[in-house]
Parts: sequence; C-alpha cells; structure tokens
Amino acid sequence: MQGFNKYYPPDYDPNEHKSLNGYHGKHALGKRAHKIDQGILVVRFELPFNIWCNHCSAHIGQGVRYNAEKKKVGNYYSTPIWSFRFKCHLCSGRIEIQTDPQNTRYVVTEGAKQKMEEWDPAENGQMVIDNAASTSTAPPDPFASLEKTVTQKAAALSEAQRLSALQEQNDSHWSDPYAASTALRSSFRKAKKVRLESESRAEGTRGKFALGERIRTEDLRTPARGSEESEWEKREWVRARGEMERAKEEEGRKRRRLEEQVGWQGGKVESESSTRRLSVGGSSRDTSRRTTKALPSASSSSRSLIPRSTSAPSSLSSRGTSNPAAKALHSKLALASAIKNDPFASPLARGSLPRSVSSSSGLGAAVKVVKRSRE
Repeated sequence: MQGFNKYYPPDYDPNEHKSLNGYHGKHALGKRAHKIDQGILVVRFELPFNIWCNHCSAHIGQGVRYNAEKKKVGNYYSTPIWSFRFKCHLCSGRIEIQTDPQNTRYVVTEGAKQKMEEWDPAENGQMVIDNAASTSTAPPDPFASLEKTVTQKAAALSEAQRLSALQEQNDSHWSDPYAASTALRSSFRKAKKVRLESESRAEGTRGKFALGERIRTEDLRTPARGSEESEWEKREWVRARGEMERAKEEEGRKRRRLEEQVGWQGGKVESESSTRRLSVGGSSRDTSRRTTKALPSASSSSRSLIPRSTSAPSSLSSRGTSNPAAKALHSKLALASAIKNDPFASPLARGSLPRSVSSSSGLGAAVKVVKRSRE
C-alpha cells in the first residue's frame, strides 16, 4: 500500500532515482539516518549491566534505554565490532559501550565504568570460553586435556541424573492427563466459588456502610489466621485497647482527685459553720447559707432553691439550738441540701432523700414534733 496515492513528478527517473526518497534526497529511516554518511545510525540501546557515570558519579541501572549512535569500529575475524555512544540522562555526559565478540560480552570504553558483578559460568551451567587455549602458541598439554575431559564427563553425569529426575517427576504428574486436568479444574472452581462469595460479602458491606467505589474489596476481607497481616492487626488491636484502658484510668484518677478536693472544702466549711452556731447560741445568723455557698452548684435553678429549703432550719436554729431534736433536724437538712447540690452525686443518691427534705408536709410534721418536745 506504500506505492499508492504518491505523486511522481514528470522528471522522476526510476533508473536514476530508484525511489521517491532518492528523488527527494531523503532516507527511509528519517531522522535516525541523519548521520548515515558517517556510518552512524541512531538506534534504541538498552544497558546490558549496571554502570557508574564518570561525569556525575551517578548509578545507572541495568535496562535503562537510550537513543544511541551505532557505528562499526572494527572486526573480530568476520564479526563486526559495534560501538554505541549516547548521553547520560542526568548530566549529558558522553558514554560509549562496545561489543566484544571474542569474549561474548559488552565493554565500557568511555565515560563510565561497569559495576563488577562477576559470576562463574561453569557453576551456573553456562558456556565456558577458553581464551588461553585459543591465544597460546605452546603445544597442548595432554594432562590438561585429560583433566578437562574428566571434569566434563563428571559434569555431564550429574546433569544427566538431574535431567532424568526432572523427566520422571514430569511423567508422574502427567501420566494421566484426564485426571490431572480434572483436578486442576476442580481446584479452580473451588477457588472461584470462594472468591465470588467473598466479593459478594464485601460488596454488601460496602453498600451497607456507603463506603463507595474507592474502597477495594481486598481491604474488606478478613486476613487468614497465622498470616503476617492477621498478626499485625492483632498487635494493633492490643495496642489500641491498652491506650483506651490507660485513658480510662487517667480519667478516673482525675475524677477521684477532684471529688476529694471538693469534699475536703465542703467538710471544712461545714465544720466552721457548726462551730459558729455553737458559739453564737441563739443568734439569728443563717450559717446554713454559708455552708451551701462553698459547694459548687450544678445549675442556676439549684441556687434559687437553696434559700427556700434552708429557711426552715434557720428559724429553728434561731429559736433555740439547745434542743437535741432541733439540732438533729438542722444537721439533716444541711446534709440533704449539700447532697442535692453535689454535682458528682449519682441520681440514685439524689432520689433517696428523706421525705422531710423533699416535701413541705414532712417539714411541717418535723416542726410540730419539735414544738411538742419543747412544750
């Protein structure tokens, strides 16, 4: 299809120009052949080994590709020696690598040095090239050739045993192709069933909690027991649980410390108020009001209720504090008001107040009892 829809000018001569590229003075490879007159062709070259750049001292890994200028620089017998010249992508320094047909390898000749990662081809079952025998002019040593023959026979024997063992293992696995295929398909069906069930459960969880499509199904699966992921999750769970327990203990210590401070202040103020009542005697000072002010109030409504609840015991204490029944009633009312205004008291303790404090009828009955005792 390349010859269609192309314009051939009137002065085009196929015997002289050979092609349209020759007529226009262009090469078929385009920009890759812009130095073809110098014997240079631009090709894609891949590093055969790791190197160190001499210009910037950077490490360039094996497999990095460059646009290299390929040029013939010599021959080894009838095999050409090619040179690949390119720029370092980090510093634009020139690096040149040539082929070595004699040793079947590449050699860095300019701008870099090879990272030495040598290995013995004989130990890895590769072809060993005997350069000394090909370059020496001395007569061959019969003992050296005998030793080489013995070594080769031993290597061939060991390789033959290994190959026969592999062949026997392969034959035992595929002696019955139908049974092997059935077992393979059965295991595949079981794995597929488990995978589909897991994906359906994960999809249901994702839809239930509206996790969205960005959540992978692999993240919703429970890791297998004994795996590294399950051990990591177990360690994280233990660590989070320990942090939660430590936070609870710290909160409990702070709460107990605050309760002790509030209780100590309340007890101190209450003892001072009782001392003043005993010293004043029948005076009309309202010491119970001072006692309630020292304790913290839970809300503004509780502050408004304190004077109303303490008016009765103040009148009782003003009439006479020498009566034991009046003193007992006064102390009970003061204790009830303190418990009622305690912000740390539980609802059960607040609900278990005596009827003489919570109801006006109980208070009136207590006052009647005091009057009768005085009469």
